[in-house]
Order: sequence, then structure tokens, then C-alpha cells
Amino acid sequence: MVFDDIARVVPPSDLAIWPEDELLLASATAQAASQDASGRRESMLAVMSGTTGAAIITSFTVTVGSEAGTILYNHLRTRTGGTANLAEHESIAWAMTDPSGDSVVVSRDKHAVMLALTELGRGRVCHPYELFEYLLSRGYLAQQQFEDLKNIMSRSDQSIPIPWRLSLHDR
Repeated sequence: MVFDDIARVVPPSDLAIWPEDELLLASATAQAASQDASGRRESMLAVMSGTTGAAIITSFTVTVGSEAGTILYNHLRTRTGGTANLAEHESIAWAMTDPSGDSVVVSRDKHAVMLALTELGRGRVCHPYELFEYLLSRGYLAQQQFEDLKNIMSRSDQSIPIPWRLSLHDR
């Protein structure tokens, strides 16, 4: 899980400079934070902006009867039972109905990425490497944190190699 990777590398104290409400998590992901025995995920969710006091990382809920809920339960989850892939499906449904139209789904799950690409189109889906590069370019990650996140990602089960263009940051 990308959120867990960031929680392992970025101390909660570093998050206070991040922009509020730019990183949103599906409610299924946020609720699972309590299952993290290390407490890192819950600590990240508790971080407030140093300037406004608002939450840095927030979650969204897809409710039954909403436009996103209709997409989630009548289209994306028709063949899925239980909670498998719920966070990914919630994220796709929410992004499809986001009024701003600029939400980007981030996942390392290959099936979820392909489904999101099919539903949202180009430019609305990215691999975690893209997120890490974005955070680095905005000054929200230190170079060493960026390198650590790339290395974690390259070792993950569903990993693809570090993209050549990002390996250029190492030079």
C-alpha cells in the first residue's frame, strides 16, 4: 500500500508543510490504518497543517445512493464480494464523480491501475513512482526520502523497475 510506504519513510513531523486536502484516501484505506501495529499510519492521519491547523491527509467516503455510490456498487463491484479491492474501487468511483475533474488515482495494484485507466482515461491515473516524483518536485520529500521510497517500491511484490527517467535523479 502506497500510504504505508510513505508512512515508513516520512516522519509525521515532516508532513506539517504538505498542502492540506491534496492527498485523499479512500475510507477503506483510512479505516485500515488502525490495523497498523506500528501506529505510523494513524500518526500520519493525525497530522495537521502548521499554518491552518487543517488535516494534511483526509479521507473520502463513497455513500450508497450518491453518484459515486451508484458507480461503485452498480458498475465496479458487481463481480466482487467482500472487501477485496474496495479502496481501489472507491477511489475510482470518487475520482469519476469529483467535481474538480482533476483527481488522480494512485495505486501499485496493476489491475486497479488498468481499471482506473479504462474508467478515467489518461492523465488521471499514476504509479506511485509518479506520486513520489511529484512530492519531491514540490519540496515535500527530501532527496533521501525519495530514494528510499523508490527502493521500497522496486522491491515490492507487484513492482516494476524504477523508471529510467527517475533513475536519472540518482546521477
